[in-house]
Amino acid sequence: MHIPAPNPTLVEQLVQANRILYDQGIVDGLGHVSVRHDSAPDVFLLSCNRAPGLVKRQDIVCYNYDGEAISPTNERSYLERFIHAEIYRARPDVVAIVHSHSPTVIPFGATKHALRPIFHMAGFLGAGAAHFDIRDGAGDTDMLIRNPALGADLAQSLGACSCVLMPYPPAWSQRAASC
Repeated sequence: MHIPAPNPTLVEQLVQANRILYDQGIVDGLGHVSVRHDSAPDVFLLSCNRAPGLVKRQDIVCYNYDGEAISPTNERSYLERFIHAEIYRARPDVVAIVHSHSPTVIPFGATKHALRPIFHMAGFLGAGAAHFDIRDGAGDTDMLIRNPALGADLAQSLGACSCVLMPYPPAWSQRAASC
């Protein structure tokens, strides 16, 4: 499959987004950022499996909505690329995705309380935040979105919201504490 090269400015912006989000503590060493390809439908750009603070231009890979790399690479892909693929497939309005393990947000995934905007910088939460519990479709797992089916389940749970929280279920924390 031949795809046009993405705009070099878009690639550079994705590299910088990775580095800035890492520098600001929004993503940790396992977080990832993607963007839709600027001229190829059904294609998105995501770094190879690389810590966001280390991403360079040559690390950016094009993927289709099945989560398959369609640009040449010898590097490993992020296992959770299916988050990005299935959200882009389900939501044509989405142009970029951030998967974060931000300590300031994780606690909200463990509660049943709605995450609501309380100041102007949180306006993107106007529709609220969705919740996705991987156990509903996969049972007890390692909590990784590692295939298209789990990615599609997560994308469906997103609905019209701009973010989805993946809870750390209390049952798992109790089980871990008893080990």
